[in-house]
Amino acid sequence: MKSAELRGLLSGLALVGIAALVAIDGPQLVPGQDLLQSLRFHIAALLLGLVVLLFASRARWRGLLMLVLVGASLGQGALVVYRQQEARAAFDARDPVATARVLSFNVLAYNQRGGDIADFMIESAADIVFIMESRAMLPQLERLASAFPYRAGCDQAGDNCDTMVFSRTPLTDVRVVALQPFERLRLVIATTSIDGQEVTVVGTHLSKPYFDESAWIEVQHIRRALNTIEGPLILAGDFNAAAWSDLVARFAADTQLVPPPYYPATWPIRFGALGVPIDNMFTRGGARIEAIEAMDDPLGSNHRGLLATVGLYAD
Repeated sequence: MKSAELRGLLSGLALVGIAALVAIDGPQLVPGQDLLQSLRFHIAALLLGLVVLLFASRARWRGLLMLVLVGASLGQGALVVYRQQEARAAFDARDPVATARVLSFNVLAYNQRGGDIADFMIESAADIVFIMESRAMLPQLERLASAFPYRAGCDQAGDNCDTMVFSRTPLTDVRVVALQPFERLRLVIATTSIDGQEVTVVGTHLSKPYFDESAWIEVQHIRRALNTIEGPLILAGDFNAAAWSDLVARFAADTQLVPPPYYPATWPIRFGALGVPIDNMFTRGGARIEAIEAMDDPLGSNHRGLLATVGLYAD
């Protein structure tokens, strides 16, 4: 291939890259933009490779333009993460009076390894477990009751069964909400007490971002529910979008949610730690995530679960 042809090919790829950057950083116009935003840093890494190729092919001005655009996109994403992490500083000079072990896991509805997942739940020593696509766990409920005698969600098996909360301590003020527009039981709210510290636990599962505006509609319902809750709160679930996407970032800012110290990748499982953190965990009030990690073994799911230590602080 001649050098001019190579520069033309690379320039064509650069135009596609610029279109992706515009979709990532521009206004919310089409379904699926939150997915692109979730992939912001992955796309930027690929485009930086294209920048190198443009410079190597002597298309320096085109390479420079692409470099500026990629840098701007990275800066915008980094600013979102920085602002989220700023909220964690409020507890830096304090020690928690209690800690909770929290597991959040989309297990995949038709997972055949429900028994292995139940074993992991028990062995994790979690105080609270959030499970999404819970149908895979229905045959394990009796065995799990010995370790987690309290649960909420999926009282009736069926297509609507999705989100469940398991707890070692009593759950009160339980609410199981069918989120519009699909009316799936994907929001569970309950209150419990861990070592004398009361905390509200909220499990949720958002629709995929390319289903028109369904996830945005679901978030409005969740926001209204959170606005009725006072005191320490732990929110976890499958958001199908990263914390720096417009969907999740605006929701977290509007409801004053505090992120974990970093965002472990949970999907796709074949990418491991290089994947995308579409499963999230946040806190509010007198609670903060002190440590968090993704499961090494997805146990037959298409997501990696999150296991966290949450500090509970006195008023």
